[in-house]
Amino acid sequence: MTGESTIAKGRKPLLQNRLADAFDVTVRPTTDEAPLIATLASDLRSVITTPQELAVEDQPPMVSARLPALLDAMPASPFAEVLRPLARDLDWYQIFDASHTDPALAGGLMAGQVIGGRGKLHSQDLYLGLFLLAPHVTYPLHQHAALEIYHVLSGEIYIRHGREKLSKHIRAGDHSVTPPHQVHELRTGTEACLIAYVWTGDLVGENWWWEPQEDGSWDRVCWQRQPDSSWKVVRREPLSEAEVLRAGDA
Repeated sequence: MTGESTIAKGRKPLLQNRLADAFDVTVRPTTDEAPLIATLASDLRSVITTPQELAVEDQPPMVSARLPALLDAMPASPFAEVLRPLARDLDWYQIFDASHTDPALAGGLMAGQVIGGRGKLHSQDLYLGLFLLAPHVTYPLHQHAALEIYHVLSGEIYIRHGREKLSKHIRAGDHSVTPPHQVHELRTGTEACLIAYVWTGDLVGENWWWEPQEDGSWDRVCWQRQPDSSWKVVRREPLSEAEVLRAGDA
């Protein structure tokens, strides 16, 4: 048997090894980031994955309209060169339900998994994929138990870690690491953006959005991952001081 999906006994799929090798030489951590990046890199290399064939339907219109230009503008890097030929063949889908959030966000944030439940490599223990964000989109303050990295492949994005923090400008070729439970926000400017992400650690399937209330208090709203990898609102609760501390927002 031959091909990228072939697994020799005791060996990882070729695609997984190529992704891990490319990640290692592309993502250059700061001293503070080094332990987190090391965890991401180690988990990407060691996670058990299974190649799977998915019935990929037509791409969402936003992906068809914006992905080609973003791929053409993508600066060269080892990680980008592994992901570039995969991007057009992913099972792209809308993440959030427009009935529970800003329609501009719901229709302006699409995902395609390379590793995950809807990925070319199946895994429930680590997710790696692409986010495509339209211009003028804000993915509001949220937190999750997973360790996460965003690596910008094309375009640019602004990310802030905490309600009172200034946003950081992340350009193509750069990255941002978010520790578990750290509250963070993403937004695009006048251009679309293509991001590679990796999630690892505690993949509990809950994504908590922070929302200010009219009386000055804050709630957090739980989005829960569904079997198709999209997200649905399931409950709401007041934001506690304990959670503020855990989220690095004190």
